[in-house]
Amino acid sequence: MKLYYAKSPLISSDIYPMQYGEQQCGNGYSFGPAVRNFYLIHYIYSGQGELHINNKAYKVHAGQFFLIYPKQTAYYKADDNEPWLYRWIEFDGSFSEKIMTVTGFSHENHVINDDNGVGIALKNIIDLGWSDFETIMSHFWPFIAALTKGKLLKKDENTAETYVSYAKNYIRSNVHKRISVSEIAHFLNIDRSHLARIFKSICGISTQQFIISLKMETASQSLKKNSMTIKEVANSVGYDNQMEFSKLFKKHFNMTPTQWREQEFFQQSINNYE
Repeated sequence: MKLYYAKSPLISSDIYPMQYGEQQCGNGYSFGPAVRNFYLIHYIYSGQGELHINNKAYKVHAGQFFLIYPKQTAYYKADDNEPWLYRWIEFDGSFSEKIMTVTGFSHENHVINDDNGVGIALKNIIDLGWSDFETIMSHFWPFIAALTKGKLLKKDENTAETYVSYAKNYIRSNVHKRISVSEIAHFLNIDRSHLARIFKSICGISTQQFIISLKMETASQSLKKNSMTIKEVANSVGYDNQMEFSKLFKKHFNMTPTQWREQEFFQQSINNYE
């Protein structure tokens, strides 16, 4: 058997598109001042205009991007004679800020040039029109890859935060097995004590506590399936000893797996009559 793990600290909530579109603006068309709640990137395909943000004015023309960060007030206006055609994508997620730091964007610089074919990658998303989320994501990642020029994790791939992200994803991928801190440290090629120290520092709990908590939360979802026995649920999160599993479950939820299941199905029966 050959087994490989993709060393990526990213999960679905880390960055995801929310809306996208395009507009051929009329002469002098403007938007704002307005505050955006999420990250918003525009790409200028033709024409030109102005962006006003943080008391700074930018002249933006074809072949350039501009980024508006969340909670920033921005105003932008198409040129009176050569109005722009732009396409945009709005996105969010806990990793968005980190990703933007390797693109050339910053809170002091909101405009960058397209020198890596990123505009084409964005157009491919816009051309999808209405589409299912999986298809959108399959085009969104090439856009991010082009935008970051492959530098997404190279900048600080050995930082404590990155190691902890890798560790969390390893645990999530192996929640069905017995997992030791030494095993995770070996996978990351770092010292066990170093992993334990940085994990506790960043997450506030030990690596072992995180493993157990994730297993118990996963088991609680499996208990919603009335077809699974307690032993089967225990096995599904790496415990071949049902008693050990039940003891840990009770410590985590302050009730046994059986009590949790009875409460869950009782609540479901109530909800059916609401």
